[in-house]
Amino acid sequence: MVGIIDDVQLFYPLGTRIKIGDNYGTVRYVGEVTGHMGTWLGIEWDDGLRGKHNGIVDGKRYFQTQTPTGGSFIRPGKVGPCATLEDAARERYLNYDSSNVDESLIREAQLTLQASLFEVVGMDKIARKQSKFEQLAEVSVDQTPVNAAGYLKELTHLTTLNVSHTLIWNWEIVASIAQQLPSLTNLNLSSNRLVLPTSSQITELEPSFRQLKRINLRSCGFSDWMDVMHTALLWPNILSLGLQENSFGQLAEVDRKKIFKQLHELDLHRTNIMDFDQVAKLGNLTTLRLLNIMENGIEEIKLPDCDSQEKLNMFVSLEQLNLLHNPIWNEADAFNELDKLPQLKRLSKTPHLKSNFDEMFSKAVANIASLQFINKTEVTAEQRRGAEYDIWKKYALEWMQATQEGPDSLREFCRRHRTYPMLLEKYGSPADFVPRSQAKQSNLINVSIRHQLTGETWQKKVPRMITVQTLQGLVMKRFRLSGDVPQLCYVDALHPDLVVPLDNNAKTLDFYSVQEHDTVLVQ
Repeated sequence: MVGIIDDVQLFYPLGTRIKIGDNYGTVRYVGEVTGHMGTWLGIEWDDGLRGKHNGIVDGKRYFQTQTPTGGSFIRPGKVGPCATLEDAARERYLNYDSSNVDESLIREAQLTLQASLFEVVGMDKIARKQSKFEQLAEVSVDQTPVNAAGYLKELTHLTTLNVSHTLIWNWEIVASIAQQLPSLTNLNLSSNRLVLPTSSQITELEPSFRQLKRINLRSCGFSDWMDVMHTALLWPNILSLGLQENSFGQLAEVDRKKIFKQLHELDLHRTNIMDFDQVAKLGNLTTLRLLNIMENGIEEIKLPDCDSQEKLNMFVSLEQLNLLHNPIWNEADAFNELDKLPQLKRLSKTPHLKSNFDEMFSKAVANIASLQFINKTEVTAEQRRGAEYDIWKKYALEWMQATQEGPDSLREFCRRHRTYPMLLEKYGSPADFVPRSQAKQSNLINVSIRHQLTGETWQKKVPRMITVQTLQGLVMKRFRLSGDVPQLCYVDALHPDLVVPLDNNAKTLDFYSVQEHDTVLVQ
């Protein structure tokens, strides 16, 4: 029996990955089980509900799982065959009739062309291209039982490799693949569980990864950020790193003398980071341009304090931040904090439940001076002017009160409204506006409505609560317009350089702060 166990242990060393049906697992034990004949493999399943126990059987612990029902014992004979990357790639790409075309390449082409179906001719063309094995630039063997490299030196043009959902289980295997592929720059290892490399292994294996620029480790079982930083010593020249759906929630400052020296993109989508203070620990990544922290349960954005006229010396190259699907409860405060980042140009965020995109858009544009896009929508000069003007008027009285109360109150006001000093420089003092806004207001206001094309002007008394849509109807009737509904904007009587578009038909003139003697322009 000892000899049999030794053979099994050689074939299934601890940490080996196995697959039975659609279920992936990791070998945690090899040997006998009391009361049961023969040799058994103790498996920890990726699906924590797949097993029957946590490694304890009849009161005896054989191995440990992360979940109470993540473990099972199986016979070695139940484990399916494994394959080398070479064999899996040849099988997938050399059998080039239409039925054997790589589905992942089809999906990629569909997304690129925004098409749901391919004609048979198109599929055959892709298949024939795939069949030229040594010329392949991209290979995907996802969801195959690959656990070894094989001979890959013919793939001299290969730049992109997808070995996600395979049976690769340690970095020695990955290194044996990478060192044979000198052109490899993009590597997808998602949904594999790799044994943490030792320091001596890192020293030995690191040269094999020097050509790698992008690596995806989505759902690879990382539960400790320290393990990520330790493993990152393997990839000295990495530009893009995907760590989506790993379960770590605590981060730590990175030693940039050792890792992430050139990192441009970091994806932390759907991890367990629920506190933005943890994100701030990565602020010393001076080359980072894109950070994805969507779906992380973050409720508040808080960064270190700095003067309203200054930016923080952190995330100094960050241009794009993805905050989608985080339950941030105070949008204005969050945007005010993000204005501290020196290069932020693109922001993705889901509106608060009590807000909508237009309101969120206006707040973001007014509070983040450098913002150019929000949710892929470009900020136009008119939109910025309108958003800034709204903030300039909204906080006018609060600014005047802070000014009268003294320097400390004014500093506190500017801390909470960082862009306001810039708005004062841009639009001047709102002092003239404050008395008018505080006076008792009539329900009707006199406005001038001017047709820009003909120059004709109509003096009209209208309700403050009239909607833009209703006013458009009156304008079309008065100026005898037909065809498309005219676009309206207004010029503030006290600040004629400010032109505010009335771009939401459902909003009222009061919403846009149209006042007595303002001029509505018909475009």
